Amino acid sequence: MSASWKFGNLLVQEKAKLTGYLEFPMIEEKLPVFLVNGQTEGPVVLIMGGIHGCEYTSIDAAISLGKSLDPNQVKGKVVVLPIANPASFYARSIYVHPKDQKNLNRMFPGKKDGTAAEQLAYWINETVFKQVDYMIDLHGGDMIEALVPFTIYHVTEDHQLVEKSKNMASMFEIKYVIGSTGQVPGSTYGTVAEQGKVAIIAEAGQQGILSQPDSVLLQDGVLNILKSIGLLEGEVKNYDSHHLSVFDWYRAEIQGLWYPNVNIGDEVKTGDLLGEIRNEFGEAVQSYYSSTTGVVLFLVTSLAINPNDPLLAVGE
Repeated sequence: MSASWKFGNLLVQEKAKLTGYLEFPMIEEKLPVFLVNGQTEGPVVLIMGGIHGCEYTSIDAAISLGKSLDPNQVKGKVVVLPIANPASFYARSIYVHPKDQKNLNRMFPGKKDGTAAEQLAYWINETVFKQVDYMIDLHGGDMIEALVPFTIYHVTEDHQLVEKSKNMASMFEIKYVIGSTGQVPGSTYGTVAEQGKVAIIAEAGQQGILSQPDSVLLQDGVLNILKSIGLLEGEVKNYDSHHLSVFDWYRAEIQGLWYPNVNIGDEVKTGDLLGEIRNEFGEAVQSYYSSTTGVVLFLVTSLAINPNDPLLAVGE
């Protein structure tokens, strides 16, 4: 039998669902949240969207899941944060928090006395991440990003945890599953994995466009995960996944105009031309060649590029 559940500033009665706002000390931002307190004790699962405010498909998927989950069918507890970065969402700010221009998904575990994104990361980590057993972070292509759907898990020294995370990342009807060795510091899934918990990112949808088919793809994968861990009843579906061990990112070194030479889903070989940055007169000033053999999973579609902006990523 479940009992009432205190989560941050909110209290959920037994076998009930509550919608409200998580409030944090010292910062103004409030995060909309669904809290589902199931019929029995069980795992505590976080479903999150909107870490990047313009990844609308993932936000829609999280909202739809929060609305649909019935506490009478849940064995455990579910936290759904559909818009984890509301300032970015309402400012339509790609990548970064509008107050400090920092990428929230590079700031975890955050700083209590840091800048806006660092403080938000700190309170999400303290209030949310540390209270859950599993994390499913939903993402998609931001306004200037095209991508092939893929999932990611963090590779730690805990081999059992890695295997559990790999299995969870394979629960979506998504072909590509990447085991990340931590090239991207400060991420949600890396931070939670380093706390000894199962955590993944699932990416679907692109270019800041709300795609209902991709939203359903994410929702179905999450529900499949919830069934696989016993939080929901139902048949667990198994999918054939293509497992990748390298996620090779390419970033701009200079300002200019980005002309990719590949499309998402293209297979490339080591040495292939991936694209070039040109100056304002159309002259090539920087070329990028593939350092791996694999598939283009992510591609920036913006003509305008600034130093250190991502350009594309190849999975091997």
